[in-house]
Amino acid sequence: MSRQFVRVGNGVLRRRGTAVTLQTAVLPDGRTISCVNTYEVAFAAHEIFSDDLTAHRVTLPAAGVFLDIGANIGLFALRLRDKCPQARIIAFECIPAIYRALEANAAALDPPIEAVNLGLWDRPGTLVFDYFPGVAALSTARPEVGRTLADGLRALLSGQGVADDVRALIEHTGADAARDDPAFLDHLFRTEPVTARVDTLSNQIAVLGLDRVDLLKIDVEGAERTVLAGLSDQDWPKVRQLVVEAHQGEDDTLALAADLRARGYRATIGGHPLSQGGAPVFHVYATRDA
Repeated sequence: MSRQFVRVGNGVLRRRGTAVTLQTAVLPDGRTISCVNTYEVAFAAHEIFSDDLTAHRVTLPAAGVFLDIGANIGLFALRLRDKCPQARIIAFECIPAIYRALEANAAALDPPIEAVNLGLWDRPGTLVFDYFPGVAALSTARPEVGRTLADGLRALLSGQGVADDVRALIEHTGADAARDDPAFLDHLFRTEPVTARVDTLSNQIAVLGLDRVDLLKIDVEGAERTVLAGLSDQDWPKVRQLVVEAHQGEDDTLALAADLRARGYRATIGGHPLSQGGAPVFHVYATRDA
C-alpha cells in the first residue's frame, strides 16, 4: 500500500493529512452511530457496555444528572441514555474532530445529550493535546501516557496474552491482519498537536446550574487527577459517584482510590482491556450514600 494512503476499515482508504470525514459504525444491537474510525468502535463498545457498574455499587437514578468528561464519540453517554431516558447527561469532548462525532450522536438521541466542545483541567485557558487521528481514543494532554497506551495497543494487536473475547474483537476489526503493515501502524500512532479550550469542573458546574452530580465519569488519558483538582472543596459534596479511568500506573491508582475514601466514598478498582497489553490502565469506582 502506498504511504500516501491508509486503509482505515471497511475498505475505506484515507489520504494522510486530509481532513477527517465522519464514518459510521453499527453497534452490536444494530444501531448506527457516527465515529472517527470504524475499527475503534467494537473495542470501545465492548469495554463500556460489558462493564457491570452495579458490581461496584454504582447506581443510575432514572432522572439523574450525569457528567461525562472525556466523552470521545459518546458511547458511555449513550449507555446512560439507554438506562435513564429522562436523565440530564452532559458530555465534554475537547478535540474538534472527535467532538463532531459526539455532537452527531448526542443529537440523534431522544431526548438528546448535551454535548460541550471543551476540556476539563485545573484552570481555565487553552491547552495543547496530542490528537491520534488513527486511534482517537488515545488522544491526550499527557504525551508520555499516549506513548504508553500506544505500546499497550501494539501488544494487543500481537494477540499474545490476550483474552479470547478481546482477541475476537481485534480480529473483527481487521486490525490484526494489518499489524505488519508499516503504513497502517504509522497511521494508528501518528499524533497531531491540537489546541483546545479548557475549564474547571467547578466553573462548569456553576455554568450548568447544577446542585448535584449523580455520576461523574472521567476518561482523560492520564489527566484524571488534574481534572479533579478543578473541583473545589465546596463542590465535592455535590458529587455522589465517580467512575474514573486511571492511566498513571497501579501505585497512582491505589493513591487515587485512597484519596476518594478519605473524602467519604467507598472505592473499588477494576481492570481494563488495555492492561492485557501491559498498559497500566484501571477503573476506579467511588460511591457514597445520597
